[in-house]
Amino acid sequence: MNSNKKITLIIFTMVSLLTVIIVALVALGSRQSGYDSAKKRAYLTAEIVKKSLTAHMVNGNMDQRDVFLNSIEQLQELNDLWIVRSPSVSEQFGKAQLANEMPRDDIDKRVLQSGKEELEIKESLKAATLRITIPYTASALDKPNCLTCHDAKEGEVLGAISLKFDIQDDRISSIAILLNIIAIVVVFLIFILIFISRKIKPYTSSFDSITEVLKQVHEGNYSIRAKEGTLKEDKEASMWLNEIIEKLETVLTGIEKNLTAFVHNRSTNVNNDKLLTAKEIIEDISEIYNYKKTIETDLSKEDIYYRLVQVFKDKLKVEQFYIFENDLIKDERTTIYSTKESKACCSLIKNVKEQCRAERTDTVVSSENFPEICRAASCESCKDYVCIPFSINEQKSITVHILCENKECLKHIRYQIGIIKKYLEETKPIMESRMLMDVLRERNLVDGLTGLYNRKYLDDFIDKKMPLELEQGTTYAVMFLDIDYFKMINDTYGHDAGDAILQKLSKTMKDAIGHDEFIIRFGGEEFLIIMKNPTEESALTLATKINHDFGKLVFTFNNESFSKTVSIGYAFLPSDTDQIWKCIKFADLCLYEAKATGRNKVIRFRKDLLKNGDKAEY
Repeated sequence: MNSNKKITLIIFTMVSLLTVIIVALVALGSRQSGYDSAKKRAYLTAEIVKKSLTAHMVNGNMDQRDVFLNSIEQLQELNDLWIVRSPSVSEQFGKAQLANEMPRDDIDKRVLQSGKEELEIKESLKAATLRITIPYTASALDKPNCLTCHDAKEGEVLGAISLKFDIQDDRISSIAILLNIIAIVVVFLIFILIFISRKIKPYTSSFDSITEVLKQVHEGNYSIRAKEGTLKEDKEASMWLNEIIEKLETVLTGIEKNLTAFVHNRSTNVNNDKLLTAKEIIEDISEIYNYKKTIETDLSKEDIYYRLVQVFKDKLKVEQFYIFENDLIKDERTTIYSTKESKACCSLIKNVKEQCRAERTDTVVSSENFPEICRAASCESCKDYVCIPFSINEQKSITVHILCENKECLKHIRYQIGIIKKYLEETKPIMESRMLMDVLRERNLVDGLTGLYNRKYLDDFIDKKMPLELEQGTTYAVMFLDIDYFKMINDTYGHDAGDAILQKLSKTMKDAIGHDEFIIRFGGEEFLIIMKNPTEESALTLATKINHDFGKLVFTFNNESFSKTVSIGYAFLPSDTDQIWKCIKFADLCLYEAKATGRNKVIRFRKDLLKNGDKAEY
């Protein structure tokens, strides 16, 4: 319902309500007026009867009073009339001989007893009567004086007269007047309704038009314009409103165009509202800015990855995802983060550049685009996945692997792809800087000849990482290696030959160890291997394998071929000792024992290898 109809209806309802109240008051007044008119006639008749009966009494012809009463009863609208005597009059003059002078009901009796008149009205659809009973009381002021004839006191009830009037004609007359009033009021209301509707229509039409325009703008339609009104005020209001909408549309379109490109276009704008889109974009930019300022002060790439994971979980509401770091030089992949209790669809570790479709094509890969779009992915714990590749530099790249269990999740991820890319873009330069720092740090911690860690790395590991790992219950095995008769190689064939043999031993050890071991070039031809969570069997197996594999190698220098061997000693932390440097010393003692007993041996630490003073400390 438009505002014109609403306002007209409200005014019409108020006028109608007022009219109904007035008509009701008129009806009640008319009804009461009819009753009052009948009562006046009753009082007049009662007075006439009283005077006439007094005259009959004075003239001595009371026996003819019935003729008078019957004639009075014939009056128009008077249905019935009767006279009743009080007990005192009956005692003085005898009981009434006429039936028309006997009390007929309780009303007559009550009036004789109380001296107060009573009124009774009976109405139905077809008839209406008014019955009134009026007492006659003795008074010395009457002419003639009642007390001269009656043995009564002043104010004593002598009798009463009851009259019944037909008031149907009065009621019909009142109804006729009321109907005329109603007809006039209805005509007046119709006129008022038409008049109000026409007079307020220009204002309400303009209001409805502006309301509709504002509604469309609220729903995101900024292309709509208000129609020009008929009144001067309407035209100005429409013009101002249209100017505001046009400016708003221009500004929001510019914001959406420029800033959306800044934070990447989303696949679908769920709001379809430029204002809400601009609000979201500005919020995204603010959050990205805060994210960037935060990671700029982070010291390591691990810290940056931690921030990125928090963004995915808290800001972007991604529930299940993996972050893989790809080494493009080694063509290997490591998992940086994985959601608990979820299994990745992709299990690639090597040959990433060839087998990972997202990495190979440098495009977002979604399982909804085509069945088995990536042959390397096989989902068991979810229905769909999305892979987002991102290059850091020529050596490293990132792949974000997102899992989805339903279409709503997939829709949400599609909407977030653009902002995910923006976060990755802002991460790139800082991550690249931290990776470069890691490379420089790595070079400072790596031996240039063998590519193995140096003593500085060992010191950092012992000071920083080992205490944390020990608190978590990690155990270690420490192996000390030394090439047998290595000085003879340098003296006979030169240092180049010695360096080549050291490199061969380094490769042999690298090929033998796993992810839980790392190697330190402790000095010259001495090497240290740290094993995490070893067993007696695994430590012996690793030491034996290195000893055996290196011993099979054949070296040729100056047209001479020969083989070399290594001696190995090892000890356990904390089973042999709870101090790392003492454990290294124990491994060195084992190495010395192997050298002293013929070389090319693997010896595990025993207490009997200690000197007497060391045994006491042990």
